[in-house]
Amino acid sequence: MKTSFVIIFLIFQLVGFKLHASESDNSIQILLINATNQDMPWQKSVELGLRKELSSRNYGFDLFVENMDVGRFNEGAQKHIVGTYLKQKYKNKPIDIIITQSPSAAALLSELTDFYATVPRIYLEPGAQFTLPKHIKGSIIQAKLDYKQATLNAVTIAKPEKLIVILDTKNDIGLNFYQSLLPIISEHFSHLEIENWFDIPAEELINKVQAAPKNAIILFTPIFRRYDNKRQSPYQFVSILAKNSRAPIFSYWHVLLGTGVVGGYMLSGDKIGERAADAVIYYYNHGKLKPLNGENLSAHYYDWRQLKAFNFDTITLPKGSSVLYYTPTYFEQNKTLIYSAFAIIIILSSCLGFVLYLNNKRVGLLNALDLEKLKLESRVEQRTEELVIAKEEAEHLATVKSDFLANMSHEIRTPMNGIIGLTDILLEDNLPQKHKHLLDKIKYSSDQLLVVINDILDFSKIEAGQINLEEYAFSINSVVDYITTMFESQAIDKGIEFSVVVNPKVPTSLIGDIVRINQVLLNLCSNAIKFTPYGKVLVTIEAEPFTEQSNATLLHFIVKDSGVGIAEQNLPTMFDSFTQADSSTTRKFGGTGLGLSISKRLCELMNGDISVTSTQGVGSEFTATMKVLVDKQPKPEKAKCGVFKSSVDVLVVDESVLALNTIDKQIKALGLNCTICISAEQAIKQIKSKHYKVVIADWGLHKKGNESLFVKLNELSVNKPGVVILMTQLNANAIFDEAKALNIDAVLQKPLKDKLLFEVIKSNLDNTAAAPSKGTNTLLSGLSILMAEDNAINQLIVTDALEKRGGKIHIVENGLECINALKTQRFDLILMDIHMPIMDGVEATKQIRKHSEAHIANIPIIALTANVMEKDIAFYMSLGVNAHVAKPLKTQTLISTILQCAQSANPSLNNDNSEY
Repeated sequence: MKTSFVIIFLIFQLVGFKLHASESDNSIQILLINATNQDMPWQKSVELGLRKELSSRNYGFDLFVENMDVGRFNEGAQKHIVGTYLKQKYKNKPIDIIITQSPSAAALLSELTDFYATVPRIYLEPGAQFTLPKHIKGSIIQAKLDYKQATLNAVTIAKPEKLIVILDTKNDIGLNFYQSLLPIISEHFSHLEIENWFDIPAEELINKVQAAPKNAIILFTPIFRRYDNKRQSPYQFVSILAKNSRAPIFSYWHVLLGTGVVGGYMLSGDKIGERAADAVIYYYNHGKLKPLNGENLSAHYYDWRQLKAFNFDTITLPKGSSVLYYTPTYFEQNKTLIYSAFAIIIILSSCLGFVLYLNNKRVGLLNALDLEKLKLESRVEQRTEELVIAKEEAEHLATVKSDFLANMSHEIRTPMNGIIGLTDILLEDNLPQKHKHLLDKIKYSSDQLLVVINDILDFSKIEAGQINLEEYAFSINSVVDYITTMFESQAIDKGIEFSVVVNPKVPTSLIGDIVRINQVLLNLCSNAIKFTPYGKVLVTIEAEPFTEQSNATLLHFIVKDSGVGIAEQNLPTMFDSFTQADSSTTRKFGGTGLGLSISKRLCELMNGDISVTSTQGVGSEFTATMKVLVDKQPKPEKAKCGVFKSSVDVLVVDESVLALNTIDKQIKALGLNCTICISAEQAIKQIKSKHYKVVIADWGLHKKGNESLFVKLNELSVNKPGVVILMTQLNANAIFDEAKALNIDAVLQKPLKDKLLFEVIKSNLDNTAAAPSKGTNTLLSGLSILMAEDNAINQLIVTDALEKRGGKIHIVENGLECINALKTQRFDLILMDIHMPIMDGVEATKQIRKHSEAHIANIPIIALTANVMEKDIAFYMSLGVNAHVAKPLKTQTLISTILQCAQSANPSLNNDNSEY
């Protein structure tokens, strides 16, 4: 049976040998013979050092590795089998140099007198007794380990009373340690109690190590053992010993670091491999081997985990020691998170304490009421009422849960409005970059917390079955516009490509819940961009007939990215609640783990589903399927903007090719001639050769490369453009003053909106002396706004936002003051907080709508509140509120809502502001 195995093994090796026959004849042909098997870490480290050094010095080589495996089989038998195998396999193979590793391999090669007798040989660690055979060209690297110094360092660090040596004397490796190490220990460390544990079976050795006293140290030399019916390498066996050892274990091999040994003055296999590679290269260049020495092949290496486990001070380590596997404390890793959590806990604890106080008062009142009922009602009536109460409590459990979440949401959103609003105000000021960076971090953290709150509320509503899908007519083009507007600038900032492709088979006019469809796409696209460091994100929209309903179709939204991907084992749980691909505390991207779960539930409510395929390191592909109705009588879409009757030459300058292509399409859709340039130099050259009435340029070109496009435009004597429009992704107000100083006619926020772009170009062409863009600081010009709000921080935030845009604001602190102010002064609109002292927003709205004077009763009212539950919003609207804006306030949403309500009440107001 053994003979058959050997024959089959030889056949496969010979076939493998032939596969290498086509390799380059110019490369160095190296044969490496190891004494142990290919899984031994020491052999791997030597081979790795050899390969790395040869590759780093750009020498072509073919390395053939053969392993004797004497650790698991009888050494004598293996020498015979491997010797026969080598002669057969390499019978006709040219070899330039042979390298042996360990005494057994050196002994084997010495016995093969007719095996490549003229080929030079390098013997790595052949043993102290080895001598170079006569008539053989060769060099020896006898790694010189200073056993005295290594042992002395271990004794200095641990200060033991006993020295235990684990060693085998029945193989060449162990015998070499025995001959070199034992005399030094006997001579220089006789003042310590010395125990020699030689050739001890595995079970007994494990028990002895477990019983070793704490005041001892164990010196581990490489040994092989069979344990638990498995052959254990030194690397594996020392791991078993170290698990339950009370005494620290030191060793002499660097490769054993990480198994549980403390470390020591260790021999490095990588360095030995590099030394051998240097000898090979010298032979290749000079045709002879140079003498080799075994110096400087060791260094001090220590495992920080073991130093800590045995309370060893790193100060006692030798100078220049390498401490590996350092693990920072949990506090060091999560300092910012801990501080933030502590602050949040304090805030929430205060809220909880107040709630508990009110609850205790409520319980006291209920108890008093129960006592009165006990006196007035019979026992039967009491039991009946208790049953009714219990029944009602059970029926309203979901309502109580929903109310609790709504209240907690309100309590959290109110201070968050202050944090986000004040941060926005500060960011608009001319602060030092360091302070702006810190404010950006605060704003990002606040926005993330708001996402968490919204996710929890959505999840709660879905769990309670309170999500009602709407059915409204919409165009697939509006979906494309939405996701393009939301994510195109994010993709540009990140340097990735973002594109949307609609299959021609997708119907244009549909009926469904576009809000929920956009919510799913918002989650999928934001995840795709978040987890894509480079490359692209592609959204493909396809459709197929819904067989169960003739007037319905299934939409497939396929979001494909080239990002980090998802591990295969995490795919089955991707859509579980509170689950993420990486749930560790050190995960890079964060999140609640609810987004995909909510998206899946929404798709299921729309008779669809979500699926995912992913390859880690390549990217992911999410497919969201939803059923919608096909609108058989579609209404014509309202034109987004006008078209110029006469064509005008427009020059667009931007360093982003993607942005240029997008704006080029927008300009041409307005009926204008568009020329695009990718640099300031190219633009100036183009302007000198042709007159352009309008120049639209990105703010990033200002002072780009010590050249300012806008300064050069002002210096032109001929072909000077009539209108200069600046586009930016920054806050427009932050750069307004500087833009004005550069004689810029308008400032627009990216991404550009078609109608606003049309109006700005038209108004500036009609009157070149007009003020800067209507989209910047005059949106609310002429509007008189009354704000009822008792929170000083909210007053400050809203006042700052409205006054910067030309609005006039008058502030009162409760509903009663609001009604009195309406009697003495005319206002265009009211911003009404709900929770206020004396008279809240609900009561104030009721009285305003009942007022006898029409201009007061019909004034537009916008509710500003942290209450965001659908039933709350529906209640406010039923009172006569015209619109609702949730706290924390988003400035753009607030301004847009004010403009819509004001224009609805007074159509004579400038309609240009409607495209804010």
